[in-house]
Amino acid sequence: MTSVVSLHPWKRGAHLTSANNQLLIDGVSAVELVERYGSPLYVYSEARLRKNARDILENFRREHANTRVCFASKACANLAVLRVFKDCGLALEVNSGGEFHKACVAGFAPGEMVFNGVAKQVQELREVIEAGIGSINVDSLSELDRIITVAVELGRQARVALRIIPEIRGGAAAGWQTGTSSSKFGMTADEQAEAIERILAQPQAVKMVGVHAHIGTQITDIAVYQAEAAFLIDYVREVSERLPYALEHVNLGGGFAKNYSSAEENFATVAPHYRENYRTDIDFARLAQQLIRPISQALGQGIEIIVEPGRSMVSDTAILLTRIEAHKARQTPVFYLDAGYSVLFDLYNSWYFHMLNASRSDDRDTALFRMAGPLCDSSDTYYDIEGEGAVAELIAEQPALAEHREVLEQVLVHQPNLRELPAATEQGDVIALLDVGAYALEMMSQYCGRQAAAAVLVDLQQGSRLIRRRAEYADLLSHDVD
Repeated sequence: MTSVVSLHPWKRGAHLTSANNQLLIDGVSAVELVERYGSPLYVYSEARLRKNARDILENFRREHANTRVCFASKACANLAVLRVFKDCGLALEVNSGGEFHKACVAGFAPGEMVFNGVAKQVQELREVIEAGIGSINVDSLSELDRIITVAVELGRQARVALRIIPEIRGGAAAGWQTGTSSSKFGMTADEQAEAIERILAQPQAVKMVGVHAHIGTQITDIAVYQAEAAFLIDYVREVSERLPYALEHVNLGGGFAKNYSSAEENFATVAPHYRENYRTDIDFARLAQQLIRPISQALGQGIEIIVEPGRSMVSDTAILLTRIEAHKARQTPVFYLDAGYSVLFDLYNSWYFHMLNASRSDDRDTALFRMAGPLCDSSDTYYDIEGEGAVAELIAEQPALAEHREVLEQVLVHQPNLRELPAATEQGDVIALLDVGAYALEMMSQYCGRQAAAAVLVDLQQGSRLIRRRAEYADLLSHDVD
């Protein structure tokens, strides 16, 4: 089955426009940015970062003034990005001692942070407890025992929230579903009951300040959030009856969805399951009404609501610019870019990113192409070669499955297989991938000896500055010991 997302429309207000048939990012030429800083290149938008921060704060605090937004720094822990968010009034969620260290360097106070993770190390716990971190989200009984031991050793009281399993399924991929007991996250109700007993037995070492739940990421069904709200209202009330003091907060986690194309009509001609993953009508205003409002009405303004958004804060704030380095004339022409999954790791997970030609941004005469990366790996493609291969293998093994090809493709093939680009696209053109701001910088590698990409920030005055240098050959040797 041929599946193609429509190239047009791709423009987004003042953020993505064009002039002289070239892409402009906040008014700055994408082609000129590549000429100045090299390729591949991440381009972050300060205006977009600030817009997202303002959007979530205004909408959530309209429904519940006592709301704290802790940006999930694993989504993008670049210092420049963190400092923009700090200036906007966001707090921070960290997932390791390393993220905690980087957050402190960025200027966040430990009391502004929450600490997540399933396997927190003793040294990490020493660092955050001694510093006075706002809350540690406890993931297991064994971790709670470790926290108590460290707190006793330090003579400090650790502030903790217990991560409950709500048994709510949500998320665009199996690896993104974190709210059920089939995932590796959280505690059962019985485990949490035992955890509360252990906490109450050690009041000098630990205090339970909140409850925490996280149900997945890129959740595009509003009913999932409504179910989370209902669950947490009941659970907070239940837990509160067991404690001799009031809970300070309820932590809803994150996982809020974001669009991966500029318009709904981009997906008008593809199978519905692509729209379900990559498009959503859930924005911060709707989340505020369906998630924040019922909790606020049920539990009151006295309790703080914490959220931990990551992807929804940064995915649409960055563009990846990459050059076409080679091409082949196949049944469908193939272009090879200088950025593959070592630069944008979610390609390896077969995630879709909308693509346009920054060198020919207004061309309306289009054609279909296959796009691939430069790595010595057959999975380094801008289509789901693994899923396509699995479908072919199943049908070859059981020819009767051919009549169910459509169902197999819906389950196994996770992104459209062809790209619509200008028909005149050629070697040397600059290709722009949209909505790459989440997780990309954090997950880059130097596989195949490829240098990790640089990143720049386009500021509010249409200037640009380097916020991450391009890796060099010397960096390939930086961890080796002869």
